[in-house]
Amino acid sequence: TVSEREPFQINKEEINSSLLRFKSLYGVNGIVIVSSCCRLEFYMTVKPDADAFSIINEFYSRKKNIPDAANKNLFYLHCGANAAKHLFKVAAGLDSILIGEYQSLNQIKEAYSRACSENTADKTLHKLFHSAFRIGKAVCAETSTGSSGKSLCETVTCIINERLRKEDVVTIVGVNQNTKAIADKLSKEGFTHLIFVNRTLHKAEELACKYDGIAFGLDYIAEPLISSKCIVSCTGSPSYIINSDLIKRNYLKTMFPKLIIDIAVPRDVETRGLTGDIEVIDIEVLKKYSEAEKERTNSRMRDAEKIISEEVKVFESCVEENKDEEFSEFDGKMETIRLQLLNETKHLVSDDELHLLDKFSHSLIHRMKSEITHFIKTNNL
Repeated sequence: TVSEREPFQINKEEINSSLLRFKSLYGVNGIVIVSSCCRLEFYMTVKPDADAFSIINEFYSRKKNIPDAANKNLFYLHCGANAAKHLFKVAAGLDSILIGEYQSLNQIKEAYSRACSENTADKTLHKLFHSAFRIGKAVCAETSTGSSGKSLCETVTCIINERLRKEDVVTIVGVNQNTKAIADKLSKEGFTHLIFVNRTLHKAEELACKYDGIAFGLDYIAEPLISSKCIVSCTGSPSYIINSDLIKRNYLKTMFPKLIIDIAVPRDVETRGLTGDIEVIDIEVLKKYSEAEKERTNSRMRDAEKIISEEVKVFESCVEENKDEEFSEFDGKMETIRLQLLNETKHLVSDDELHLLDKFSHSLIHRMKSEITHFIKTNNL
């Protein structure tokens, strides 16, 4: 549940330092951390005498002072081929709240890129994640699993569309990939009264300028609540940023908000003692919206599972026979160079253009590796 996961969550600002801390622990050869509002997973290669759960416990006891009491029942553990199969399902959007959710592939790409930037992914993890990227695309293309799947942000937009009028005020708290996507979709749906709140004011002002909205710093969050029928919040804060007393006082005066959508983990909004007239939707509630979609995609799921099972065998064989491709040891270095170039370029282009450059550079490296590998093999070099 969300409440059980909250103490363990690692936000984006903590991931790089967490990667290095894991890498420093005994038994860890390589580590990639996948952290989003819907999942927290650690992909590790470890020494033969190492215990994965003991490593997890040591990390949390040092980082967040969480003792290694009865936490093991909160985790799932996959080893070897089962770990590969799980990651392939995540990349294909089959292990998401919403089947076919395309954001999952982007999230594991970002996780892998962060590991490359800190040099914590070893040869096996390079091979594993590159296989996952390829399989995620293949499942979507060959089974149409993603053709009807919605992202989490699209589902949030659908819920707002169902419950609000276009002229109602929506306050969006936090500036990140999720909130930008929600703002864009709401604007395209015709919502014209958007308010943006963020700890760093100028980031909120950028979105307000783009969507003809209003911006506030987090210290002044009480002001937009006065007129907001809906609050959407998604930040990386380790504690509540909107307390229930503020919401209750505001509701008594204005009868707003009517809808709170909190997709952050840990949660941003304290809901203790709120009136039942305020609808509260969090990650747990959003899971219910996926059930009907899962029923409709059962046949496509079977086709996707077949593809993944076959690819797991291929990956397992490559690992066992040490048939890593010629460039596997350079994967991390190439990814680091790619990210450095993107970082140097990002202030010169828009977010949409940067996304296209990201995809283009991924494809360019992949094609260059394929061509050079083919040349080496055909010329017996």
